[in-house]
Amino acid sequence: MQRVTRFGVSIPTKLITQFDEIIERERYKNRSKAIAELIRGKVSETEFFKGSHYLIGTITYLYDPTVRSVCAKLQETLHASSADIISNTTVATQNNRMLGVATCSGDWFDIKDTYRKITSTKGVQYCNSSFANPYIEE
Repeated sequence: MQRVTRFGVSIPTKLITQFDEIIERERYKNRSKAIAELIRGKVSETEFFKGSHYLIGTITYLYDPTVRSVCAKLQETLHASSADIISNTTVATQNNRMLGVATCSGDWFDIKDTYRKITSTKGVQYCNSSFANPYIEE
């Protein structure tokens, strides 16, 4: 069983009221579960940016498929990636744009390299990543 630590937090009343509404809407069991998820997300994000070794998550990107060779360059980047690309899905959006989501795992440096290549591809208009360290609480 995992050890837990209890701590007190002072939060403005209006903010905790709004947080409680989110907890109810998203069906968390209690504040502790919601706060633990927020902390876990922030720690994972920090681990991603400082270079944690093994991560799993997604790279989400929006691109204009009418830009010459953008599709081929994106596919080439994903196929050549040193990260493990588990899946890659693209769907059409409004205004003739494509949304891609690559699920990947592996070493942070390999994932970051793939992310940078996608971001710098001509025709990519947006790129974001979301990763978790599956060993964060071990």
